[in-house]
Amino acid sequence: MSLPGSREAAVRAVPHPSVWMVLYFPLGLAIGFPSVALGYLGSRAGLDVSAVAGLVGMTFVAGGWKFLWAPVGDYTLSRKTWYVVSIAAVAIGLLAMTAIPLSKATVPLLSALILVTTVAATFSAFATEGLMAHNTTPATRGRAAGWFQSGNQFGQTAGGGIGLWLVVHAPAPWVGGLALAAILFACALPLIGLEDPPRALANASVGARIREAWRELADVLRSRAGRIALILAILPIGTGAAMFLFSAIAREFHASVDVVSSVLGLGGGVAIVAGCFVGGRLADRVAKPTAYAMSCGLGLVACVVMALSPRTSGSYAATTLFYTFTLGMVTASFTGLVLAIIGETAAATKINLFFAINTLFSLGMLRAAGWAHDAWSTNGMLLTEALTGVAALAAFVLLARRVRGRG
Repeated sequence: MSLPGSREAAVRAVPHPSVWMVLYFPLGLAIGFPSVALGYLGSRAGLDVSAVAGLVGMTFVAGGWKFLWAPVGDYTLSRKTWYVVSIAAVAIGLLAMTAIPLSKATVPLLSALILVTTVAATFSAFATEGLMAHNTTPATRGRAAGWFQSGNQFGQTAGGGIGLWLVVHAPAPWVGGLALAAILFACALPLIGLEDPPRALANASVGARIREAWRELADVLRSRAGRIALILAILPIGTGAAMFLFSAIAREFHASVDVVSSVLGLGGGVAIVAGCFVGGRLADRVAKPTAYAMSCGLGLVACVVMALSPRTSGSYAATTLFYTFTLGMVTASFTGLVLAIIGETAAATKINLFFAINTLFSLGMLRAAGWAHDAWSTNGMLLTEALTGVAALAAFVLLARRVRGRG
């Protein structure tokens, strides 16, 4: 039996799943550039780690609430039109970030700019999610989830590292911003070969469209699978909070700017893409909630390994790459779980409720990590994340057995 809203493979040609990696990259870049580049430059400018965490945390705000405006992406312009509009706005935002000097005085301005840019980037995500739900089948969604999240995570890691390298080595920082804008527009090329889904309720009123989106979402949450996914989204596991502060703690490991940009950039991108593929395959072979829990558990091991490692540049590289690999597993396995239950209609609204809730709780974990670092140094930050994750996994085991709902 097919999932609600699914279509058989014979209905349309299924594109190679690599297109979802390319199309989802801009959202990752909009998050990765502030996280990696501004995080590192902020520490060099004399900002406290907690202040850097607050700056980076602005990238989480849009992700935490984007399900509220996801119906706009589902029921107004076509998916392809929204994608082009979105990346144009993100390109302007990144260019502005590279033109504004980073200091304590400019933190409020940059925080607002990061928020606006990431809100704009959510519409490229809505477009990609709707296109993916329409152009895949139940048999191909596991692989699609792996490629999809690899684009997001590659943007957050390699994209951020590339952005840092460009800003530091370009004749002027804004020149690096122009290069990032060119990369963003190149990501739109795969749109040419995709079928744009028809606009749902094209002739209905705005109110009717919003009610339909929320009705679709409520239907998912009545199912047992939807409720289990909601629990997993809420629990503070698999947040990857420490990764967003790796650039800020690089000096403790005596890592140079080139090491940071390489490890959190191209190296981190390769590691997280590999993790996405492994996580996607794992989700195809065991129950999807189990795959997610196993991936999160490996991430907690990575926290402990980094806490116990010597403070050298080589150790920094090895442990951050291991942590990043596990984060790829986490994101792919969770995405595979969500894709399996949402169907096609109102896809962006439904998928982004789960992603948004997960992001909001990740933001809390990020702020907790920043406070833990200021209070107990790097080891305290890493062990706080690990112990919190262990408690969350135990809570999941207890709660999952008691969940009831439609099959």
